[in-house]
Amino acid sequence: MSVQILRRKLYETLWAAPLKPLLERVPLIRRIYNGWGRVHPFDLALGIDASGFVPAAECAADSVPAAKINAYGGSQPSIVRAALASLPEPQRYAFVDIGCGKGRPLVVASEFAFQRVVGVELAPRLAQSARANAATIAARYPGRTPIEVQVGDATAVSPPADRVVYFLYNSFSQPLVKALVENIERQLQNQLQHAFFVCYNPVHGDVMDQSPHFARWSAKTIRYAADELGYGPDLEDTLVIWQSVPERYPPHADAARRIAVSPSQWSSLV
Repeated sequence: MSVQILRRKLYETLWAAPLKPLLERVPLIRRIYNGWGRVHPFDLALGIDASGFVPAAECAADSVPAAKINAYGGSQPSIVRAALASLPEPQRYAFVDIGCGKGRPLVVASEFAFQRVVGVELAPRLAQSARANAATIAARYPGRTPIEVQVGDATAVSPPADRVVYFLYNSFSQPLVKALVENIERQLQNQLQHAFFVCYNPVHGDVMDQSPHFARWSAKTIRYAADELGYGPDLEDTLVIWQSVPERYPPHADAARRIAVSPSQWSSLV
């Protein structure tokens, strides 16, 4: 049996009920589950800093926006990569990360042939980290599409091309997700020709499902890569993709799966 298989079996045991709830109560052992507190191997390999957990109160100087946004924790590169690899014709789209944090999905997006790779972030501190990471990637891979990072209200983002892949990793509360979707709906009535909306942990996926301007394209549960186990809050994550209507690409067979949301604000597919 390979080391990777053994590693996965170990983590599946540690995350299984009722063992995980018991171990989380033990002070020394519960650190096993603090995956965001470790430096991710993806970051180490590239020389970037996208690890760590930043509470919402530290992401926004004002208490009002802080109450409407979620804390920062890095996404798993393998899951972002699987999502983007499934999309057709990336060279015809720009990629926009809504609430990009330190920019790990931007780094993954730069592996693809998007016209532009843009991150929008409210917190200047996180945007500064994303820009530093972008500079590191530009020096290491000068042939990739440059990563751009903007500071501002991500719900009011403007489309950088006539076709856009929007990416969201559960960055906002439901009211802000509604504001974002309404903004993209207005774009679709003007200059935006087509959009994909890639939602990682789609806690507020009902907002997209209720929009007459979007239709489900795919819905998957994706396991962390073996080397990512222990560097996030779980062992797998939910990823749902919508496309704007009229639909340009046939939906996947799994697209209609229902999104279930736990009290701890993690989504799953049923």
